[in-house]
Amino acid sequence: MSKRKANNPQRRLERLGNAVLKNCAITFVAGGNGLCEMVDLKTRRAFKPGPALARTIEAGRYTWSVYCAVFCRDQAGVEYMQGLEVATNEPCYQSDLLSVLHKHHLSLLAGCNESHVLNVGWLASPVGHEWTEKEAGTIFATMDAWDFVAKWECAA
Repeated sequence: MSKRKANNPQRRLERLGNAVLKNCAITFVAGGNGLCEMVDLKTRRAFKPGPALARTIEAGRYTWSVYCAVFCRDQAGVEYMQGLEVATNEPCYQSDLLSVLHKHHLSLLAGCNESHVLNVGWLASPVGHEWTEKEAGTIFATMDAWDFVAKWECAA
């Protein structure tokens, strides 16, 4: 007789979350509406998560990959982005990412020309998506990440 595994509701929720969130990411651009949004990674279209999806993300522990970015514009009008990818080594809750993201954004900001900085943002995948700079830039552009004013533009 084979032994049946015990039902683990938390583990079942996380397996469901991994399947549902496979092609989705959570996005945030500061200075906008101040809310996190979701994006479909295949179509690059933003959508608002329903309550069930939001609870799945909040309640599950996932192996996250997060692309942190700072958006800049120089005096020649050239827009550029400085970014880095941060991945968790083991599953964690979304709420545990806050301090990590804050630390990495501060180090990114420290490496940027202060007068060029427009904004900051991040993309987070709960299934360990590997980000490319081009992909991140495309998604951030659809979120109007560069639609802000740099310090040098205020002085002009």
